[in-house]
Amino acid sequence: MSAPATIAVAVVISGSRVLVGRRRGDAADAPGQDEFPGGKVEAGESPELAAARECFEESGVAVIVGPRIDLILAHSSRGPIEIHFHRAAPVDAGALPRPPFAWLPIGDLARCHFPSANANVVRQILASGHAD
Repeated sequence: MSAPATIAVAVVISGSRVLVGRRRGDAADAPGQDEFPGGKVEAGESPELAAARECFEESGVAVIVGPRIDLILAHSSRGPIEIHFHRAAPVDAGALPRPPFAWLPIGDLARCHFPSANANVVRQILASGHAD
């Protein structure tokens, strides 16, 4: 059995807003579902650095990555994955993300459709009501 691929996710919260995108309809995993920015951790890279890099690459929002808020073992179309969810804050609170990412009020997360691996993180955010 191969080791799981490591995925890093930035859960970017600014005041009462959270950065959320939508996966392409033809994505191999969770097509059309909502997502936080993230992706594969490259060789020699920490999950924290990968979360910051992926967030900037996908959304154009530079972030300061904080502590890990969840670690999930899941399965993707390519095999097992280990997902590291990290709390993050934008370097510039006024940054405008590139589509398909946008700032959503935290309360709107209840109406989003995230992959099941995100359920605990979404519950945590909704329970907090705000980040700071």
